[in-house]
Amino acid sequence: MESFKNTLIRFMSGRYGIDQLYYAGLLVALGLMMVNLMVNSTILMILSNALILLMVLRGFSRKISRRRSENEQFLKLWNPVKKEGRIFLRRIKEVRVHRYRKCPHCRKMLKLPIKRGKHMVKCPACNESFAVRVLV
Repeated sequence: MESFKNTLIRFMSGRYGIDQLYYAGLLVALGLMMVNLMVNSTILMILSNALILLMVLRGFSRKISRRRSENEQFLKLWNPVKKEGRIFLRRIKEVRVHRYRKCPHCRKMLKLPIKRGKHMVKCPACNESFAVRVLV
């Protein structure tokens, strides 16, 4: 067993390995497989299998700088989506405690405590005051 482990270590040395794009590709392939279970399409099956093969080949690639640049381009697209998703989930969790409103002057999102009715709020970013109405 130890010799197999050493052989595997020698094989993977100098290879790129797994990154965020790898995980995203596998999740997309899994999603295509789940959809394919419902519609039973040969095209979806070929596409999902090709995507899995592509991700595995990326992991075994020796062109580390090219794979790294691919991952950086993916992260430039993914990180803003991830950030907005986290903000959306946090807003859902805090719906009983806080309300979120944008400042009409600087467009910054403000986290306000629930004070039902109409009241004045001062934006900490631009120091402008504006009226906020909270119904529920």
